[in-house]
Amino acid sequence: MVEPARSLACAGSDPSRSAARGLYHGAVPQVPPTERRRRLLRAVERHSGALAAAALAIVTAIGTLRYHAVHAGDPGHLRVVVLGVLLTAGSAATAVLPRRARVREPAAVTLALVAVVLVLVAPSAAWSVVPLVVLLQTTVRVVPATLASGAAIVAAAASVPRLTGSHDPGLVAGCLLAGLVFLAAIVLSRSALRERSTSVRQLVATRARLVDSERRASALGERQHVAAELHDTVLQSVAGVLLLTEAAERSGDDGLARDARRALRSAVAQTRTLVDDLGSGSDDEVDLASDSAEAAARVGAGWSTTGEPQPLSPLRALALLRTAQGALGNAERHADATTITLELRYGADSVVIVVSDDGVGFDVEAEVVAGPDGGHGLAIMRRRLAAVGGALDVRSDDHGTVLTATVPVAER
Repeated sequence: MVEPARSLACAGSDPSRSAARGLYHGAVPQVPPTERRRRLLRAVERHSGALAAAALAIVTAIGTLRYHAVHAGDPGHLRVVVLGVLLTAGSAATAVLPRRARVREPAAVTLALVAVVLVLVAPSAAWSVVPLVVLLQTTVRVVPATLASGAAIVAAAASVPRLTGSHDPGLVAGCLLAGLVFLAAIVLSRSALRERSTSVRQLVATRARLVDSERRASALGERQHVAAELHDTVLQSVAGVLLLTEAAERSGDDGLARDARRALRSAVAQTRTLVDDLGSGSDDEVDLASDSAEAAARVGAGWSTTGEPQPLSPLRALALLRTAQGALGNAERHADATTITLELRYGADSVVIVVSDDGVGFDVEAEVVAGPDGGHGLAIMRRRLAAVGGALDVRSDDHGTVLTATVPVAER
């Protein structure tokens, strides 16, 4: 009868409405059981010393009250009660001490001594050894804790004949062995917890180093990106303006001076565009065909295209375009060429840009020395293409230079 009623109640309620009412009235989302258990275990581990001290105080208090009720008036009764009260009060005081208080360790060792004496004079107090061992192992350093725990276990095993009235060595040996096994388990658990804490600290430190390394790598990548953009846009235009200005000064040609002013305005416009792009963080779409044709026309180079156009990611298209602009600028300024061509080739798996000239060429293997108008162009081109999975090939001799830039169509 209960199950149908529960089913009807469930069927008549709307879970979404119930959840909404709970949120509306400020209900706190429940913590998953696994997380609750994890928090509970962490709390128990953090306060294990205090819990053990509290357990020792409770066990000792109960034992002392029972001893007083049963053995009142016996010889030595007062001595046992005084030791029990001292152990109970000391355990309670240790339980409320701060975790990192310096007196906790000497207090725990003192409690162990009192407990050993109490067990020797009153065998029924042997039960206090269990929480005492836990207290020592969670509060005192390993070696003194193990020695004090062993002494308490030996005292408890030695009191078994008086407690049971039997002098069977096997009974004493069994109690001693059980106590030592319990002590070994506690010591091993303590060692495992210490190793785990060390591993966690190492993992946290490693993660912090990785985060710092990623931050540095990101900053370096941003600097390299800005350097490449400046080289492939502003520096190329300013270098062209410099050439036109020098030619105008030598010839006195007003037309060249006008070209220089026009080129300088273009450089200023490119600079503004670059600053706006870097500030906004936007990646504009690149029309590789028209933009590369415009770059070729700017330096009077021939332009052609072959193959069926393939869609490229904006980063790869931009990498090819910047490489083409840099190569055209280098050919115009340094090659002393009569003919410069740019060819855009679309393939099934890749897109290729080839910039060639019939100039004087240069030694590709020689180290490039930076000059006032640049000199890091090839390194920037290689780095930019490698970042998008592409490659750069440069061949040069006395009859000219051929620069080939390739990027894959598909994502890698």
